[in-house]
Amino acid sequence: MKNISKLYIMLVSLFVGLAACTQDFEEINTDPNNPTEVPASTLLTQAQFNLANRVWSRAMNFEFGMLMVQHFSQGEYAEDSRYNQNVSTFNTSWNSFYANSLYDLVAAREIVQANEGLNDAIKGNQTAVLDILKVWAMQIVTDTWVNVPYSEAFNPDEFANPAYDSQQDVYNGLIDELNAAISSITASEPGFTSGDIFYGGDMAAWARFANSLKLKIGMRIADVDAGTASTLVSQALNAGVFTANDEGFIFNFASDQRIANPFFVDNSINNRDDFAVSDVLVEKLEELNDPRLMAFADTSITGDYTGLPYGLPDGESFNLFATASRPNPAIREATAPAYLLTYAEVKFFEAEAIERDFGGSGTAEEAYNEAVTASMNQWGFDDSEGAISDYLAANPYDAANWEESIGVQKWLALYTNGLEAWAEWRRLDYPQLEVPAAGVRSYIPVRALYTSDELGNNGNSVSNAGINNEMNVAPYWDVN
Repeated sequence: MKNISKLYIMLVSLFVGLAACTQDFEEINTDPNNPTEVPASTLLTQAQFNLANRVWSRAMNFEFGMLMVQHFSQGEYAEDSRYNQNVSTFNTSWNSFYANSLYDLVAAREIVQANEGLNDAIKGNQTAVLDILKVWAMQIVTDTWVNVPYSEAFNPDEFANPAYDSQQDVYNGLIDELNAAISSITASEPGFTSGDIFYGGDMAAWARFANSLKLKIGMRIADVDAGTASTLVSQALNAGVFTANDEGFIFNFASDQRIANPFFVDNSINNRDDFAVSDVLVEKLEELNDPRLMAFADTSITGDYTGLPYGLPDGESFNLFATASRPNPAIREATAPAYLLTYAEVKFFEAEAIERDFGGSGTAEEAYNEAVTASMNQWGFDDSEGAISDYLAANPYDAANWEESIGVQKWLALYTNGLEAWAEWRRLDYPQLEVPAAGVRSYIPVRALYTSDELGNNGNSVSNAGINNEMNVAPYWDVN
């Protein structure tokens, strides 16, 4: 898998190198801080870090996604947990996706396609890596904002004000892009021999990730288009998805604060301490006698695990904050990884696929048990003393209520990946979360707001986006 020293060298070299790569040019019109040519591998590295950093960021993850699914509660400043977001809340995140990461991937693809020094197999592999990453990122974008720029989004010379596509059209396009990327992979040949800080150019690993992503996309649309979902899911499972925790799509941050885990940067570098584990999460873990409680949370000043009541007004939340449990310190370590798509999640998808008769091997219960086991292993627990088998015996899979069984356990397994937990909660509707009494909105948001920047710069397209800019407009796949 990825290694931290390699990440450190690549990213620090990237940040230093971009500023200095023209330093030997003597022409007086050359700007040393704005190179005109950047290798595709450099753009890949930059996009990979920026995407992982954004999905794991304060703004998108623990100040939004993790609050929407009530994993975290806020302390002194509790407006986000009361759904008091506005059109300025998401400016940085929207711009980070579109103007930085996604644009870097598209630019890198153009460089690869124009490189006559690459043979067809390597060119196909490098293109596949870039396209797979784009599909993964664009699914997050459309699942967050619903209708978004897609078909016109990455050609600014022709479309300075890109139109918004319906989410269904975006999904159809992503499916086509992903299928094309998978078909262009030659697993026996390398991809990017440098710059790939996820899988180091291993195309067999990229193929497993692409199939696992295809499985996720298929299951996401299962309620709205069962026929397409069944095809995608069966194809993905037959082609080969993750089979172990260390095969997952995982980003390892580094100890250098410039490329460290955002939880660490927020807490240790920026000296912020705004989040505690919620009472909703703690009570569910205690109800299930779940050992992951000690991995998810730190003990409070009383020596117990104390969840902070979710969605309180600022004053009440602040008064209780000192006695509440913070996240486990391990989550806030500089090198703690971002678990972006895991083996556990893949096994939960397979359990659901079996229930829906979409494919998979064995029984849904077996896949569910493997999913819970994979999550326990991911969080540092094994079954050497029967901890996992005892837990499964006490909390068995319920085929008659499989949405609840899978939904609750997936909600737990996705702790720290707020956006994905939010997506799966919207789709499966479990656990059944409640709107806090002090909520500014009368519902739990199911989308983010279009941004003030976009309203100002591309207002006509926003007006024709096909949906109201409010947080109760459900994704097209959320039909329950």
